[in-house]
Amino acid sequence: MKFNPYKTLAIILILIVMGDLVLFAADQNYQPRMLEKPSGIQESPVVANDWKFHKIGALWTRVTNFSYMGDDAYENRTPSCDYPGGSGNSYLYRGTLWLHGFVDGTFHSSMGEDTEFAPLDSVYLDTLNSIRADQETYTRYYDVYAPGASAHFPLGLEVVERTYAWSASYAGDFIIYEYTIKNVGIDTDGDQLPDTPRYIQDFYFGVRLDGDVSKLPTWGAEDKYSNQDDWVMCNSQWDWLERTPQMAGYDHGLTAEDADSSMVFMFDYDNPYYPSEYTYEDVVIDDDMGNPGVDGILQSPGFLGIKILKTEPEMKPSSFHVCHIYEDPATDQETWDRMIGQPFFEDITKYKGTDEPFPAFDYRGIFTYGPIDTLSTGDSVIVTMALGVGSDPDSGSIYSMKKLVEIMKVAQFIVDNDYVLAVESPTAPKLEVDEYVVDGYTKGVTLTWDNLAENHAYFQFYKVSKGAKKSDGSIAWQTIATYYDTVGSTSWPPRAGATSGTYEIIDTLVTNGLIYHYTVQAFTEEINDPIPLGQAYSQMLDGDSYRVIAPSNPVATETLNNVKVVPNPYIGSAKWNNPAPSDNFAWEHRIQFTYLPSDATVKIFTLDGDFVAEVKANTSVVVGEEFNIASQSVAEWDLMTRNNQEAAPGIYMYVVESPTLGEKIGKFVIVR
Repeated sequence: MKFNPYKTLAIILILIVMGDLVLFAADQNYQPRMLEKPSGIQESPVVANDWKFHKIGALWTRVTNFSYMGDDAYENRTPSCDYPGGSGNSYLYRGTLWLHGFVDGTFHSSMGEDTEFAPLDSVYLDTLNSIRADQETYTRYYDVYAPGASAHFPLGLEVVERTYAWSASYAGDFIIYEYTIKNVGIDTDGDQLPDTPRYIQDFYFGVRLDGDVSKLPTWGAEDKYSNQDDWVMCNSQWDWLERTPQMAGYDHGLTAEDADSSMVFMFDYDNPYYPSEYTYEDVVIDDDMGNPGVDGILQSPGFLGIKILKTEPEMKPSSFHVCHIYEDPATDQETWDRMIGQPFFEDITKYKGTDEPFPAFDYRGIFTYGPIDTLSTGDSVIVTMALGVGSDPDSGSIYSMKKLVEIMKVAQFIVDNDYVLAVESPTAPKLEVDEYVVDGYTKGVTLTWDNLAENHAYFQFYKVSKGAKKSDGSIAWQTIATYYDTVGSTSWPPRAGATSGTYEIIDTLVTNGLIYHYTVQAFTEEINDPIPLGQAYSQMLDGDSYRVIAPSNPVATETLNNVKVVPNPYIGSAKWNNPAPSDNFAWEHRIQFTYLPSDATVKIFTLDGDFVAEVKANTSVVVGEEFNIASQSVAEWDLMTRNNQEAAPGIYMYVVESPTLGEKIGKFVIVR
């Protein structure tokens, strides 16, 4: 066989890459090596854009390999600092790195939103082997070659980015980012690999935070509720609170220690051009801070924040500047003149010398640390920061600000203690839901969960919650039971389940066919050692604890006489339907044929005998739910004909065909 050196080389390269990937799973100090290119082979080190998601705590977000924090998509947006996780309530449009320095006396910047960082590796997500967190990501990018940028002057920086997330309740409101920024030199021979040293003088680290608080799935990306009334601030002092009517006059307890210029944050303020959605006693409430809904419940109560927790070598806060959509700096020189070279902390309540900022602008903040006198080739800077949302869902305003300060203190504690959590959350109860059947008919839902959470030293109680999805995609939860394991409690223990070590509760306040969300959480008592952490608790949307069910009657085994059409007549405005279809929840109408045998097929005809559609048992038209809600005794129809047209109002015939039980013919009515 003839020796092929290129084939041999390709095999060696594949084995090296596979070895690196295996090492990542076992070694959290994994550092993919940059391969030396053999002479004559030109291959770009740049890889495709990639991302993964943190979805284990109360804050869900996207991690990318091109310096973006979150997801700035206008359509089909994935979690982007969604809080609470799974609600679709996005607090972040985009966060990006801003890295700066002087080369030969001239100031230059590499900025994420100008696509001046190119990915060198995919995003690796580890949920099994991380020694620092419940979930860890790793990726790498550089500015040596940036094919998506225009007229970019590279500084020669490579960034290794790691992120850490936790399921523990007191550590679930933030995600920690660690950036190792290395001067690797620049490319001078055109192979897109650094080969020439470059010294950077006065190196600055910066972050650009563009919140757009908030962005519900039903709101446009450019919307009065999303981005036209946000304020951005830095906590260099608290005087601004007294100049903000909604937060003035409160004994907030925040101190000079809390105002250390290390945190920038954004929140939904009042857009004076638009009233809120809330009407109280026939009076429209003008102030829309926190985006109160029609029911007065705040839809955006939280404060989005970034706090620098640690820098190596030590850097100091340098500046903070406010900007808006019409003022983004267009050049490196303009960035220096307006955003970096002015070492002060701008106050949005005194924006440009006015008593208050210009209303209804899409604001963002530019936050800078440094400088380091010289960053030589081979030298690195490590910056650790937390991205989080502090939220008091009932009151918002100053109470959410205080919550943000509190969660950032926990993030600081974790980093200062080498990522050792003080107290783990209780084990998430493993929940199962099923129909509660009496005399062959479903009369409710049975919830069964295990008792392993009680092994936690501080365990105190269980909370059982039931919810229904709102038109904006979020879940409206209500507590249906609490069980306190405390002295004198009359609620303990819960009713024993059918198997040892389990509990159960039966919810009879259900309507067959409607979609119900259930969760069981385990809570501890208040924990104040070694720092005030409050209660630790399992997450509502934990994969073990969260279930969705649309209860239905059992499968028919003897007769078709009990087959029903629900609802009949069908009315388009009924809550049974999806009132606000979206990209993630595209379905709109549904009719159920219930009490079917599992082998049933339902054919639908007009009264004239024209064939309209066909559906089978164990099918559902609902999409977008995390769980399959189909039932073997139910066939659902989305009111779309076989020609993909909406069925017209009128009377229809249906024929149930079952190889085991025969046929049944019936009628139903559609009313639009």
